[in-house]
Order: sequence, then structure tokens, then C-alpha cells
Amino acid sequence: MATDSRKRLDLEVWLHDLRRLGGKARTLSERHESIQSLIDLADLQMLEEATKRIIVSLSKKTLYGLPQPRDPEGATRAGATRPGVGLEAGLILSSRVSGPNQLASASLLPADRVTDEPADSDGIIGLTDSMRRVRNLITKAAACSLPVLIQGESGTGKELVARAIHQKSGRHEQRFFSENCSAISESLLESELFGHVRGAFTGADRDRKGILELAHGGTLFLDEIGDMSVRMQSKLLRALQEREVRPVGGKETIRVDVRIISATNRSLRSLIKEGVFREDLFYRINVITIDLPALRDRKEDVCALVGHFLDQIASDTGLPRKEFSPGALELLAGYEWPGNVRELENVVQRAVALGESDRIDATELPDRIRHLMITEESREYSGAGKGGEQLMIEKALHNFEGDKTHAARFIGWSRPKLYRRMRHHGIAIHFGRPAAKTAR
Repeated sequence: MATDSRKRLDLEVWLHDLRRLGGKARTLSERHESIQSLIDLADLQMLEEATKRIIVSLSKKTLYGLPQPRDPEGATRAGATRPGVGLEAGLILSSRVSGPNQLASASLLPADRVTDEPADSDGIIGLTDSMRRVRNLITKAAACSLPVLIQGESGTGKELVARAIHQKSGRHEQRFFSENCSAISESLLESELFGHVRGAFTGADRDRKGILELAHGGTLFLDEIGDMSVRMQSKLLRALQEREVRPVGGKETIRVDVRIISATNRSLRSLIKEGVFREDLFYRINVITIDLPALRDRKEDVCALVGHFLDQIASDTGLPRKEFSPGALELLAGYEWPGNVRELENVVQRAVALGESDRIDATELPDRIRHLMITEESREYSGAGKGGEQLMIEKALHNFEGDKTHAARFIGWSRPKLYRRMRHHGIAIHFGRPAAKTAR
């Protein structure tokens, strides 16, 4: 049965509104009164968010009037939208789409797409597939003003990604603000975001603009948004919906145009189930989602990150660049990094500061990393049936190629004590030396 023409949604007009998001156009759900007889508000909002995601993920064309980086080969890849074809022609929601095969003209960008910029130009280091996907999403997010939610463990570089999006976007000439929602109290956060008028509370001796007003035309990064109180979530949601703020103690509202990028190391869906995070705010801020992988899931990037930090330290200090020995790099690559990239950066800075030569050896790494030499099973021999101390001595000798001085220093013993314990466990004096040296 054909749908009554009076109850059809004008998708062309809807898409036109969605393409103008970030400007002054109002979304369809905000004009709910005119269509309330056709669809429930909750269903409409969910459908609208899904439409936004489709627009961002399926389109390779210029979004919202902002240029995207050109393919370095200057050619259209297979499955990409053809030049000259508008956004509507690549969307299955469009009235011009006549069949399912049309969707092929708006396929997802390949994960291995390489941009013109060097990999480390924005501090985003990594050549693994997961980091290529992150870089691809950064490019897409920069081409529009839709809200972005960055998810990842602490230390994975969420603010770095937010700054990269801002710098690549059309708002890069405007200001970038960052606010940690878990670092300050609720009352102070409200004043920081919305501002206050003179006399609003004790100590408010003058009017003060909030970050949302100061960031007009720019970007606001809300870190750890999952720790924001429910009351503040309600105020933030209203500000994002109405695009206006009211200072604490004030009566007049102020129009603002701010791009919101949020970040969290917690599962917002779990917080919603617990009743401590608003579901409507979640759908408002979670239009484009970027998941940052933990460093333990991309250990192939550890060496590249170490090189980046060493270059950065040499540039900042003006001192000669130091190097890590192959053994030290092997230990760094084998560590689990619970603190992620931030912990790795701290370890590199510590090693450079405390190192006495231009070459950083495994002995100069923190104990928690050096212990990998003891706890990990060596490929050269088996520890089966051996006590903990014997295994520790053998692995230290093996990793330092039979050098007693370095092995004793690593374990924390004197050289004579090492010899005594070797005799006690029956460990050969030449244990750990390469065969060529032993034969001499």
C-alpha cells in the first residue's frame, strides 16, 4: 500500500539540513512540533543520528563546503564517489537512488588510504591498521562540524587526536579549548563552561565569560565527560541543542557556535545502564566515534614512538640525540604498557635524563621493564625444573652474552656473589657466551 503523501518525510530537505550542520540550520528533530503526528521524537532522533553517520561514513565527497585532502595519485579509487556526483546521489536515503547497486558509488574509504601529510606531522604516530583507521577518521571528522566522541584508555592520546581534528578543520584559525570534567567540582565546572555575572556567588566580583562563549567559532574538547554529574549533563545538553548559553546568575542568553569533541576512558553505554549518564546526551555527542587502541595492542609502533620522543627531546634540549640499544628496544616492545603512550614517553624521558652515554642500555630502564629479562622464557634454553634464582642468573647471563659484570649489576649483586651463586647452582663459567667466543 502506498504511503499517504501527507505523511511522507521530505528526505531532500532533511539531507540539506544535515549537510549544513555546524552552521545556523536547525535539525529536523528540533522542529518536532511540525511533524509530531508522523513520528515519535525519540525515534526521530535515533534516525537522524543514523543518517549523520551514513553521510560521514559513505561519502568521499567534500562535506559541508570544506575541502578534503586530495588523493596523492590524483585518481579516484575503486568504489569511491564519482567526481561531480553530489552527496544525495551517493546515499540510499536519497529519492534519486533507484536500486541497491547504487550504494557501490559511495563505499567506505579504504583503511590503508595514505594522506599527503607525513605520519607524524600531527603527532599521531603509527603504521598499524588500527592507527591508519584512526588517521582516516580524523580526516573525515575534520571535514565537518559534527560532534566527535574519542574513546580509549588513559594515556592513549585522546587530546592529541582532538587537536589534530581541530588543526585540520575549517575552524583551525579559531581557538581550541580543553577542559577536564573530572578535575574540578560541579559548581566550578558550570562557571568554567557557561561563565558567570557579578554577584552570582561569593567571590564573583566581576562578569566572566565561559569557555563555550570564548570558544565561539572554534572547538571545545571535553575530556573525561563520563565523570560529569547528571545535573551538568542536563545543562550541557540544553546548550548543545539550543546553541546558546546562560551565565550563572544571568538572565540573558548568548548564542554560540562551538564544535564539541568529547573523550572518555569509560564505557558510556554502561554508565547509561547504571543511570549516571544521560542517553540523550550520549546520542548528541556520539555522532563520529574514534576508538584509540591501547599500546599493548600495537606494539609494532613502539620503536617509531621511541624515535619520535628521542627527536622531540633532542629538539627541545638542543643536545645530541641519544639512541636505545637493540636489547633495550626489545624490552620496550615486550612490555605491556598499562599507562600506554604516556608511560612510554615518561620512560624515554627518564632514560635520556639519567643515561650517562649516548647509548641507552637495558640496564638503564626501570625495574618493572628490566624484569622481563628474568620472567620471560628465553628461546635458547628451557627453564623447566630450575629454581627461580638459577633461572634468573641464567637469563641475565644469556641477555648480556655471558658478561658477569653487567649480569651482576642487573640482578643487584656484586660480581663475587654472582660467582658464588653460579657455583652453587652448577652454572658453567662460560654460560651465555656466543659459541665463537667460547671456542677461543
